[in-house]
Amino acid sequence: MKLKADKGSKQRSREKCKAQTKAGGPCQAPALEGGLCFFHAHPEKLAALGRQGGQKNRRWKFEERDLPDRSLKNIGEVSDLLEETINRVRLGPFDLRAANSIGFLAGILLKALDQRLEDRLAHLEAVMLPSTTGATDTEAFEFRSIKEIKNEQPPTSCKSN
Repeated sequence: MKLKADKGSKQRSREKCKAQTKAGGPCQAPALEGGLCFFHAHPEKLAALGRQGGQKNRRWKFEERDLPDRSLKNIGEVSDLLEETINRVRLGPFDLRAANSIGFLAGILLKALDQRLEDRLAHLEAVMLPSTTGATDTEAFEFRSIKEIKNEQPPTSCKSN
């Protein structure tokens, strides 16, 4: 058994690839076969390896799409979605980019729902307090105590004999 490497192997590792980069400069990778680095010796594998890396890191796996569709028409439903997302992130393997997107979009949706509620409230106020009467908030409703209502005399009717 040899513990020392051959002199030729040290020189081989110091040799640089003879090919040029796309920018026109010399390739800095160590040479392997025929004076070329792995990628210049096998250019067809470069695209395949890049595809594998992209599919592995940037795509959701089909098994992870078991999330049900959710109705998000009111603030309570959006809150439930946020609660579920937070719990999934805390429990373990959940795509953090997806969780970040859900949180961002839920915030926008909550603002839209809040605006919708404000519009509905303004409409109800306009119906209940018509501006043509000039009534204030307390004049629109007749606030009287029960004593006042009981003491009120019923209108008298005229009887003819």
